[in-house]
Amino acid sequence: MTKNNNFIIDIVPLTRIPLTRNQSFSYLHAEKLSAGTLVSIPLFRRKVEGIVLGSRDDFKRHGGIELKKVEKVIEENFLTEAQIKLAQFISEYYISPLGIVLKSFVPKRAKARINKKNILANLEPSPVSHKFSEKFELTSSPKGRGGNVILTKEQQLAVGEISKSYKLKAKSFLLFGPAASGKTEVYIHSMLKIKEKNENAQFLVLVPEKTLTPQALERYGQYFRPEEIVVMSSNITRGQFYENWRRVKSGEVKIIIATRIGVFAPFNNLRLVVIDEEQDMSYKNWDMNPRYDARTVAEKLSELYKCPIVRGSATPSIESYYRTSNKELKLMTIPLLLLERGSRSASKIELVDMKKERWAKNYSPISKKLKSEIGYALKNKLQTILLINRQGMSSFSVCESCKNVLKCPKCDRALVYSNKGYYSCIHCAYKTSITPKCSKCGGLVFKNVGLGTQKIEREINNLFPGANVARIDSQAIRVKNYQENVYKKFSSGEIDILVGTQMISKGWDLPNVALVGIIDTDNMLSIPDFSAGAKAYELINQVAGRVNRPGAKWPGVVLIQTFNPENKLLKLIADGNYSGFYEKEILERKGLKLPPFGRIIKLTIQDYSKSKAEKLAESVYKLLKNVSSNIVVSEPQEAYISNIRGRSRRQIILKTTEKKWPAKIIKILKSLPSGWIVDADPISII
Repeated sequence: MTKNNNFIIDIVPLTRIPLTRNQSFSYLHAEKLSAGTLVSIPLFRRKVEGIVLGSRDDFKRHGGIELKKVEKVIEENFLTEAQIKLAQFISEYYISPLGIVLKSFVPKRAKARINKKNILANLEPSPVSHKFSEKFELTSSPKGRGGNVILTKEQQLAVGEISKSYKLKAKSFLLFGPAASGKTEVYIHSMLKIKEKNENAQFLVLVPEKTLTPQALERYGQYFRPEEIVVMSSNITRGQFYENWRRVKSGEVKIIIATRIGVFAPFNNLRLVVIDEEQDMSYKNWDMNPRYDARTVAEKLSELYKCPIVRGSATPSIESYYRTSNKELKLMTIPLLLLERGSRSASKIELVDMKKERWAKNYSPISKKLKSEIGYALKNKLQTILLINRQGMSSFSVCESCKNVLKCPKCDRALVYSNKGYYSCIHCAYKTSITPKCSKCGGLVFKNVGLGTQKIEREINNLFPGANVARIDSQAIRVKNYQENVYKKFSSGEIDILVGTQMISKGWDLPNVALVGIIDTDNMLSIPDFSAGAKAYELINQVAGRVNRPGAKWPGVVLIQTFNPENKLLKLIADGNYSGFYEKEILERKGLKLPPFGRIIKLTIQDYSKSKAEKLAESVYKLLKNVSSNIVVSEPQEAYISNIRGRSRRQIILKTTEKKWPAKIIKILKSLPSGWIVDADPISII
């Protein structure tokens, strides 16, 4: 029996510790505690939870130094060794306090509500699965609920490459194929092959948004038993999440379908990582610490578990596609999947010149061509999706008297008019009364300028009064279960026309959708950011893919409305020319030393005092600008969104062509006071 307080335990408190200090503290305990143990410890004047990094024998300490004691051992081996290593990687790579990072790995511990039904049964399958499965020749699957499809030659080659590498060191793949090319079938059959060789294998499937988890459950549920699959995302209860977390750790669960937080799971025997829609920027946690990118973290995860990782996309990110040229990722391409001979062809994409619409005295946001196609779809009982990537009734509103833009007093951003009669801010909770006053002249009359989802919804209702129209945007989905209910109605054919923001570009994979209209394309291309072109290309292609679904017996139509049909990017989209788009983007980025030819850190200072923010930004710029000849440091600039919730924002951009940032730069960044946001590998520099 060991003597009391005979061991020193190194513990990371699950709270923010300044990066200039050690991220772990030493405590005393009567017994050794293994790394990963969850404990309760005193920290200054409060109690916090912490994760043990290791134990060592106590020794005689000089100077009367006394160590505090561990108050409680909550659970031994709570986190795995791989989780701790992954947390340390995230902390260093994204310059984030280790305690904050580890906190992301520790779920809220709560009891799951007792429910006779399995979580899979609670998520109603859409009509897609039934129509989808009818189109395939099925074979019996003894271990799954569904069957296996007959794979194409390209799919079989991809499955073979992935499944044979599961025992080798981490290997990375890029699976490139258009919407409905059968990428999910490649993922599933790779898992089935690996499972034949390793019955206890676990598989992580990352999806960019929580709204995609029900559809993923449905697809994977055709091949794996319900008890083998769990979801890890924010759309399940705290208790259910913790229960799923425990089942992953025990090895009971084989398929983990998750949003970006899935990389924090306590895997028992991870043998394959899949990143679906890998180009999607939702994988980046950009608004809070740790500001990690799940794609980068997933690669480290595959390295730790020595398992393959597959990125899949119809429009790969520029960075990923570039990595196929230097063999960091192995490129595997699969073509559009034909369900029956002659039954389908790729969708037709057309550019609609809105200047000609104005010349023809059509001032509606709906072109004559789009109106005609919607009418045809309604007549033939087909469905339409209309994308307008801005919510509300307008883009902004101006005072009729002095032409002053109506702005949020807290964020200094244009307010958006709502069909409920008030103006609101999309960055904070501020909203006006139904009779706002101009801050400049006191005027009461405002003119709404530009387009939004509510305006398009109203226009469509006026043009097609007999149609059933629904809207999806961040304002609409605040109503509980709104999005799920709209999806069910759209799936069953109760809704004819769906109007929405980018939320409708993913997951609405229904065979009855025959028309996609993109209302205000030019707005997507007007953002002054290096990633604007890629974002627009990806979004338009993604929503266009909604008409290329399994079960469809006609080529869909995609109409892109623009005042600039000569735009090179739009022509590349219309032609389905990804390689041309890639060549255009890669040349521009190479000249500017932007990713993938360099790394970026975005520093943002926020303060309620504008002058203080300016002074702080200037002082940090002076510290950074001459540190290294390999680093380009921009002068402080006002952020694109210069004021949020009353705080002024200034930013500094750091660029380097080196793979690692110099130690001197990291030291300065770690010493920045509170108020500074450090974003490594940002998805935007505005």
